[in-house]
Amino acid sequence: MNKLIYDIGMHTGQDTLFYLKSGYNVLAIEADPILVEKANLKFKNFIDSGQLTILNIGIAESEGVLPFYRNLRLTEWSSFDKTMGSRSGQYEVIDIPCTSTKKLFEQYGIPFYLKVDIEGFDYLCINDLPSDGRGPQYVSCEAQNISLLETLKSKGYNKFKMINQGDNHRPINLWKEKLPFFTRYQIIKNGIIIRLQDIIPIRKYKYSSSGPFGENTKGEWMSFEQTKNLYESFYNNGNPINNYSWFDFHAKY
Repeated sequence: MNKLIYDIGMHTGQDTLFYLKSGYNVLAIEADPILVEKANLKFKNFIDSGQLTILNIGIAESEGVLPFYRNLRLTEWSSFDKTMGSRSGQYEVIDIPCTSTKKLFEQYGIPFYLKVDIEGFDYLCINDLPSDGRGPQYVSCEAQNISLLETLKSKGYNKFKMINQGDNHRPINLWKEKLPFFTRYQIIKNGIIIRLQDIIPIRKYKYSSSGPFGENTKGEWMSFEQTKNLYESFYNNGNPINNYSWFDFHAKY
């Protein structure tokens, strides 16, 4: 069995740690050098054993060096997109070497699972997936726009889920999303979880993590058409049902 996972957008390493503890080998990609420095210390034993490789690089269409906008208020806002990375006005610009996902596949091999979360640039990874049915068995990315779902379909993936990242990684439920108190409830609930999760083990998957993957994700696998209809029903041509919920696409062959 292929035991390799790509964690593209490692951030603080929540997902990486879960994959490692689950017995997988991990290639973790992170552009923020400060986060990489911390991860190198935190995961030293896994790195020394060869189970984990961390690369301080960005993902681009081709190899090169690009400006990275490191947000000094919230690290999850950092991005190669200036508009996203400079939110709050507190940021610094760092030149970061970049490579393509295709190059990573060539050098490190095709992973069992490809997790992508790189603030506006997930499409770069999805575009580089093989089209011959020999890509990762499972893929997840932020549901930033419907084109990502369409690209996954064009790459041969035919089963999908749309997972609400703020609702304990449950599949999207349009009825629930429309409830007038749902957004307020989520804000209060998740605020409590954020404050307590590092003190009390409230959940298996921490808030802000990507959560379960593959067959461990919640809900039934759906067709492309079903998933597309759910996405379009929620976002309603730029008028979403609410402005709080955010989602990941999960895909498999």
